[in-house]
Order: sequence, then C-alpha cells, then structure tokens
Amino acid sequence: MQPLSDPATIREVGGNQVLRRYLVYAPANLPPGPAPVVFVFPGYSASAEGAAFYYTHVSFERLADRDGFIVVYGNGLPNPPPTGGKPSMPEGGFLQGCLAAHAGEGVDVDYVRRILDQLGAELIIDRSRVYATGLSAGGGMAFQLALEAPDLVAAIAPVAGVPFQPTGEWLHACHPKPGHERVSIAMVAATNDRFVSYAAGGSPEYPNAHYPGMEQTRDAWLAAMKIAGPATVDRFPDVVQGDSYTPHTGRTSSTIERQRYPKGPDGQELWYYKAEGMGHWWPNPVQMWPGLWKRFGKTNQDIDFAEQAWEFFRRHRR
Repeated sequence: MQPLSDPATIREVGGNQVLRRYLVYAPANLPPGPAPVVFVFPGYSASAEGAAFYYTHVSFERLADRDGFIVVYGNGLPNPPPTGGKPSMPEGGFLQGCLAAHAGEGVDVDYVRRILDQLGAELIIDRSRVYATGLSAGGGMAFQLALEAPDLVAAIAPVAGVPFQPTGEWLHACHPKPGHERVSIAMVAATNDRFVSYAAGGSPEYPNAHYPGMEQTRDAWLAAMKIAGPATVDRFPDVVQGDSYTPHTGRTSSTIERQRYPKGPDGQELWYYKAEGMGHWWPNPVQMWPGLWKRFGKTNQDIDFAEQAWEFFRRHRR
C-alpha cells in the first residue's frame, strides 16, 4: 500500500493510500556485490505482465541471468484518470507522468523510491546503477524519472515514449530537479507511430493532441544536457523483411537508424533510434499479434531493444 500526501493526487485517487503492485526478477546467480536495477514500465492501461511478456518477451530476464542485475516491472495506478479509461489487460494500470497535476514529485516517482527501499531491504542493490525504460506511457515515466528523480536514475531508455521535456509546454506538471541534465538517454521514436506522433501535432489515435515532435523532443533534451556537435549515424542491417504494416506506411520493411551524439560535459549521452516504418511497439525479433496491426502497426524486428537498452545502461552510473 502506497501512502499519499499530495492533495491533487489524493483528490484523483479518492483516498490517502492506494494499492500498488510490481514484479521483480532477481536471478539466482546474482553476484555477491551490489546489483544494478532496471525498471521496465508498461504503456497506458497495460500491466507489468504485459511489459514482461508482450513487449520484451522476457529478454531482460535472459540478460539479467547473463550479467547479474535485477529487473522490476512497474505498474500504473489502478485508478483511471479523470479523462476515463479501462485497463486493457488484467491488473492494468495508468501512468500519467507529467500530465498529472502534482506538487514536488509525482506519485509514480514516490512509488519507484519505495520499491527501491523495499528491494534494498532484501537484496544488495547498487543505487548508482538504477535505470528505467518503458513503452509509450511507460517511456513517459522514464522521462519523468529523469526530470524529477535524477538522484535515482543514471540513464533511461524510453520507447515511443510520451515526449516529456525539460522546458516548455511538454514539461507539463513536472518539476525538474538539478541533475536532470546529467541523466543519459537512449530513446526510440517510430515514424509511423499512431499514438505518439513522430511529427508535431496530433496522431491518428489522438488527433487533438499537440505533440511536439520526436526530433524536437530529442533536440530539447540535447540542449538541456549541453550536448553539441553532429551525431555519429549508423544503420542496423535490415535482417527481417515484411516488418512494416504497408497499409499505414506504404512500405514493406522497417529499418532503424541510430544517432549517437557526442558526450556532454559530465559524460552524459543521448542516442536516438529512428525507427522508420515502425508502429507503436517495442523493437523485438518477435512480431506482435496480427490482430493489433490495424491499430498499432507492426514493430521492427531487426533488433532486440532490450539488448540495446542494457548495453547503453552499462555505460552509465551516477
């Protein structure tokens, strides 16, 4: 049970505490020293189980077994926001990130702090190596942690994330803390995302939204991180053909270009993965269920982004 103190959150939830849930995977062969922790957050109305099995296909567990880290799958609030909505899967929750009015830091940031305290009571964790990733609203949650809890996370890897930014309109209700500019970012943006528009403006699912555009979001973070200079660009081999939903994209295959920018003054990095012809999903060798293609598009199958995120995380500590 998570106690609540923020008046706006109490009004929204309808009480001063709320039942929260999460899943933990701790390999049996964890090394004797402090272990890194990777948080993985689901999309809006989805669940921790959905993130583990449908997005990443337990890739993080495989990597955790190999390299010795702890995986935590978070879950949103069980209470739908004022705009309404129902969980899209059993035990689904709602992560609003910077869209939810709050003072100080958001309810979900406090939730992550409490999880780390609970983990620390049972396992030896390395608090200098805590990381966050997630899809859609889960990616927005990763951005929120960078903004409001730079004392917790060393790096984040949002995938098709709600594009919260350090300044301007897309800061919304978040309160950036000193040090947010030192959190490293590896972000995935899909050019045919029907939920979080790649270009500025609305998307097919949210036509009245005023998204800032993913490249503008990248540039806003680069400016905050004081990173300058051109990126080193590489393209991943197009190893799987037919991984783009042609009725949406006009193409048969999705490809990914990675832009790696120079390091910032404190060693912070931003890597930008531009997924051309990809829909609203997690890049993974396993294609998503065909019944979702019409609404979500297809995912890119050339890379396993869990592997990319973990390799990026390993480069960074607080």
